[in-house]
Amino acid sequence: MFGRMELRGLKRAGLVRLVFVAGLGAASLALTGSTRVQAKTPGPAPTPLAVPDPALRLQFTVDVEPPPPPPPATEKPAAPATPPRGPKPTPAPIPTPAPASSAGETAPPPVVQTSDQAQNETRARDHLRSAETNLSKVQSKPLGRAAQDQYDSAQKFVRMAKEALTARNFVFAVYCAEKAATLAALLVKG
Repeated sequence: MFGRMELRGLKRAGLVRLVFVAGLGAASLALTGSTRVQAKTPGPAPTPLAVPDPALRLQFTVDVEPPPPPPPATEKPAAPATPPRGPKPTPAPIPTPAPASSAGETAPPPVVQTSDQAQNETRARDHLRSAETNLSKVQSKPLGRAAQDQYDSAQKFVRMAKEALTARNFVFAVYCAEKAATLAALLVKG
Protein backbone atom coordinates (compact mmCIF):
# COMPACT_ATOMS: atom_id res chain seq x y z
CA MET A 1 0.00 0.00 0.00
CA PHE A 2 2.79 2.36 0.80
CA GLY A 3 4.26 1.90 -2.68
CA ARG A 4 0.99 2.76 -4.38
CA MET A 5 0.72 6.07 -2.58
CA GLU A 6 4.21 6.95 -3.65
CA LEU A 7 3.34 6.22 -7.23
CA ARG A 8 0.19 8.30 -7.04
CA GLY A 9 2.16 11.09 -5.41
CA LEU A 10 4.64 11.05 -8.24
CA LYS A 11 1.87 11.11 -10.78
CA ARG A 12 0.21 14.00 -9.06
CA ALA A 13 3.45 15.91 -8.75
CA GLY A 14 4.20 15.29 -12.40
CA LEU A 15 0.70 16.34 -13.37
CA VAL A 16 0.99 19.53 -11.32
CA ARG A 17 4.32 20.29 -12.97
CA LEU A 18 2.88 19.63 -16.39
CA VAL A 19 -0.06 21.98 -15.78
CA PHE A 20 2.28 24.62 -14.39
CA VAL A 21 4.63 24.43 -17.38
CA ALA A 22 1.70 24.48 -19.78
CA GLY A 23 0.32 27.56 -18.05
CA LEU A 24 3.67 29.30 -18.30
CA GLY A 25 3.89 28.46 -21.98
CA ALA A 26 0.39 29.76 -22.67
CA ALA A 27 1.11 32.94 -20.76
CA SER A 28 4.36 33.53 -22.64
CA LEU A 29 2.62 33.00 -25.98
CA ALA A 30 -0.09 35.42 -24.99
CA LEU A 31 2.44 38.01 -23.91
CA THR A 32 4.56 37.77 -27.05
CA GLY A 33 1.51 38.33 -29.20
CA SER A 34 0.46 41.43 -27.28
CA THR A 35 3.89 43.07 -27.22
CA ARG A 36 3.87 43.81 -30.91
CA VAL A 37 3.18 47.49 -31.46
CA GLN A 38 1.61 48.54 -34.67
CA ALA A 39 0.77 52.10 -35.53
CA LYS A 40 -2.67 52.54 -36.90
CA THR A 41 -2.88 55.50 -39.21
CA PRO A 42 -6.22 57.17 -39.54
CA GLY A 43 -7.87 57.61 -42.86
CA PRO A 44 -7.88 60.97 -44.60
CA ALA A 45 -7.22 64.03 -42.40
CA PRO A 46 -10.39 65.52 -40.93
CA THR A 47 -11.53 68.75 -42.45
CA PRO A 48 -11.45 71.79 -40.18
CA LEU A 49 -14.72 73.05 -38.86
CA ALA A 50 -16.26 75.94 -40.71
CA VAL A 51 -16.61 79.04 -38.51
CA PRO A 52 -19.93 80.79 -39.09
CA ASP A 53 -20.07 84.53 -39.63
CA PRO A 54 -20.96 86.62 -36.57
CA ALA A 55 -24.54 87.69 -36.09
CA LEU A 56 -25.55 90.92 -37.81
CA ARG A 57 -26.21 92.63 -34.49
CA LEU A 58 -22.53 92.11 -33.54
CA GLN A 59 -21.10 93.58 -36.71
CA PHE A 60 -20.15 97.26 -36.73
CA THR A 61 -18.16 99.48 -38.98
CA VAL A 62 -14.70 100.73 -38.14
CA ASP A 63 -13.42 104.11 -39.30
CA VAL A 64 -10.02 103.84 -40.89
CA GLU A 65 -9.16 107.54 -40.57
CA PRO A 66 -8.01 108.74 -37.14
CA PRO A 67 -10.05 111.49 -35.48
CA PRO A 68 -8.78 115.07 -35.88
CA PRO A 69 -6.29 116.25 -33.23
CA PRO A 70 -7.65 118.40 -30.37
CA PRO A 71 -7.11 122.18 -30.60
CA PRO A 72 -3.85 123.49 -29.12
CA ALA A 73 -3.88 124.20 -25.40
CA THR A 74 -2.50 127.74 -25.79
CA GLU A 75 -5.88 129.12 -26.78
CA LYS A 76 -7.84 130.67 -23.91
CA PRO A 77 -11.44 129.59 -23.43
CA ALA A 78 -14.05 132.13 -24.34
CA ALA A 79 -15.21 134.40 -21.51
CA PRO A 80 -18.78 133.84 -20.30
CA ALA A 81 -21.35 136.21 -21.74
CA THR A 82 -22.62 137.40 -18.36
CA PRO A 83 -20.35 137.85 -15.32
CA PRO A 84 -21.45 136.08 -12.13
CA ARG A 85 -23.32 138.20 -9.63
CA GLY A 86 -22.63 138.46 -5.93
CA PRO A 87 -19.61 139.24 -3.78
CA LYS A 88 -16.27 138.07 -5.05
CA PRO A 89 -14.71 135.33 -2.92
CA THR A 90 -11.41 136.20 -1.26
CA PRO A 91 -8.62 133.64 -1.37
CA ALA A 92 -7.84 131.90 1.92
CA PRO A 93 -4.48 132.84 3.46
CA ILE A 94 -1.83 130.15 3.13
CA PRO A 95 -0.46 129.04 6.52
CA THR A 96 3.30 129.29 6.79
CA PRO A 97 5.25 126.65 8.72
CA ALA A 98 7.03 127.73 11.88
CA PRO A 99 10.73 128.37 11.23
CA ALA A 100 13.15 125.83 12.71
CA SER A 101 15.33 127.13 15.54
CA SER A 102 18.48 125.82 13.87
CA ALA A 103 19.28 123.41 11.09
CA GLY A 104 21.55 121.16 13.19
CA GLU A 105 19.08 120.52 16.04
CA THR A 106 16.59 117.70 15.84
CA ALA A 107 13.61 117.09 18.03
CA PRO A 108 14.29 114.64 20.88
CA PRO A 109 12.72 111.19 20.43
CA PRO A 110 9.42 110.61 22.19
CA VAL A 111 9.76 109.27 25.72
CA VAL A 112 7.58 106.42 26.92
CA GLN A 113 5.79 107.59 30.04
CA THR A 114 4.56 105.00 32.53
CA SER A 115 3.17 105.26 36.03
CA ASP A 116 6.12 103.40 37.57
CA GLN A 117 9.04 105.32 36.08
CA ALA A 118 11.02 105.43 39.30
CA GLN A 119 10.68 101.68 39.69
CA ASN A 120 11.79 101.09 36.07
CA GLU A 121 14.77 103.39 36.53
CA THR A 122 16.00 101.55 39.64
CA ARG A 123 15.48 98.16 37.93
CA ALA A 124 17.45 99.31 34.91
CA ARG A 125 20.30 100.66 37.05
CA ASP A 126 20.43 97.45 39.15
CA HIS A 127 20.57 95.21 36.06
CA LEU A 128 23.13 97.49 34.48
CA ARG A 129 25.34 97.37 37.59
CA SER A 130 25.24 93.55 37.74
CA ALA A 131 25.96 93.29 33.99
CA GLU A 132 29.01 95.58 34.27
CA THR A 133 30.28 93.65 37.31
CA ASN A 134 29.99 90.31 35.50
CA LEU A 135 31.55 91.69 32.32
CA SER A 136 34.55 93.01 34.29
CA LYS A 137 35.10 89.46 35.65
CA VAL A 138 35.02 88.02 32.13
CA GLN A 139 37.53 90.50 30.67
CA SER A 140 40.50 88.72 32.21
CA LYS A 141 39.59 85.31 30.70
CA PRO A 142 40.55 84.25 27.17
CA LEU A 143 37.33 83.79 25.20
CA GLY A 144 36.40 81.54 22.30
CA ARG A 145 34.64 82.81 19.22
CA ALA A 146 31.06 82.26 20.45
CA ALA A 147 31.86 83.65 23.91
CA GLN A 148 33.51 86.71 22.35
CA ASP A 149 30.37 87.35 20.27
CA GLN A 150 28.27 87.04 23.41
CA TYR A 151 30.59 89.43 25.25
CA ASP A 152 30.31 91.98 22.42
CA SER A 153 26.51 91.70 22.44
CA ALA A 154 26.41 92.26 26.18
CA GLN A 155 28.62 95.37 25.77
CA LYS A 156 26.24 96.72 23.11
CA PHE A 157 23.23 96.17 25.39
CA VAL A 158 25.05 98.00 28.21
CA ARG A 159 25.72 100.94 25.88
CA MET A 160 22.10 101.00 24.67
CA ALA A 161 20.79 100.86 28.26
CA LYS A 162 22.98 103.82 29.26
CA GLU A 163 21.76 105.83 26.27
CA ALA A 164 18.14 105.00 27.11
CA LEU A 165 18.68 106.13 30.70
CA THR A 166 20.09 109.46 29.52
CA ALA A 167 17.08 109.88 27.21
CA ARG A 168 14.81 109.00 30.17
CA ASN A 169 13.33 106.06 28.23
CA PHE A 170 13.19 103.77 31.24
CA VAL A 171 11.16 100.99 29.66
CA PHE A 172 13.74 100.45 26.92
CA ALA A 173 16.56 100.89 29.45
CA VAL A 174 15.13 98.05 31.56
CA TYR A 175 14.86 95.84 28.47
CA CYS A 176 18.47 96.46 27.38
CA ALA A 177 19.87 96.19 30.91
CA GLU A 178 18.10 92.85 31.48
CA LYS A 179 19.53 91.50 28.22
CA ALA A 180 23.02 92.67 29.14
CA ALA A 181 22.75 91.18 32.64
CA THR A 182 21.55 87.83 31.28
CA LEU A 183 24.35 87.60 28.70
CA ALA A 184 26.99 88.63 31.25
CA ALA A 185 25.72 86.08 33.80
CA LEU A 186 25.93 83.32 31.18
CA LEU A 187 29.50 84.34 30.35
CA VAL A 188 30.55 84.15 34.00
CA LYS A 189 29.00 80.66 34.39
CA GLY A 190 30.47 79.34 31.15
